[in-house]
Amino acid sequence: MPLQHAVATPDTTLTATPAALSQALDQVQQAEARLHQRRRQVTLAFMGLQTAYCGYLMLKWMWQGHYIGGPIYAVLLWCLLWLLYYPVAVLWYPRQRALDKAWRTLDATRMEQGKAFLASQALGPYRWVCRGGRMLAVFPDSRVLYVLAPEVGERHALMDAPQVVKQVRVDEQAVTSSTTKTTTKHGWRNVYAFSNHFGMIGGGKSRSTSTTTHNTVRSFTLHVQLQSAGQHPYWLQLPFAADWQEARNWQLLIEQASTR
Repeated sequence: MPLQHAVATPDTTLTATPAALSQALDQVQQAEARLHQRRRQVTLAFMGLQTAYCGYLMLKWMWQGHYIGGPIYAVLLWCLLWLLYYPVAVLWYPRQRALDKAWRTLDATRMEQGKAFLASQALGPYRWVCRGGRMLAVFPDSRVLYVLAPEVGERHALMDAPQVVKQVRVDEQAVTSSTTKTTTKHGWRNVYAFSNHFGMIGGGKSRSTSTTTHNTVRSFTLHVQLQSAGQHPYWLQLPFAADWQEARNWQLLIEQASTR
């Protein structure tokens, strides 16, 4: 497949955005616009009803002689009514689901277009990965890096790795949550009976035990800093969730391909 050079520098070759990918991007933008429009309409309608109701009550209370308390209670009620805004969010859930579907379609289209482009290149064997809406591939023998991501305008980018790659690292993020469970055990109580109708219950003993469980979730992100000739440097980030080994493998692969 011949390359249609949109931008060509000694170290980077960019092609035009694939038609199928452009169509998927347009669908995402349209879904986002519809979601924002729906959310704005619902929010304005909610605020209008909320303000009208609180204004009516304020005038009613002031008519009844509550010149100070009426406005205060109306403002407090106006603030409390915002709690009802969260259930109102179900009115734009269909638009949210449509947007999520459009994003999934975009990711699938990006991966399909990237795999087809890589298969058309005569640069030797390669490895590719698609994470976080970004596709990255490495041709170890040719020492070429391939990127298809928003950072390069959703275009196929073939880069001379030794010249373009500036830094590669894997960052770790840890989130710790704690859960405390308290168990109380009650001991026996003594009963003292003075007669059939009168007695006394002695004091018992209770023992409480608290157990705190700490759960730490770690995630790893591959960061690749790239800079083409005459361009500003930028970072490409690919999340690998808890798979530290895979993120580290890709770091080593890119470092080997970019070694001068």
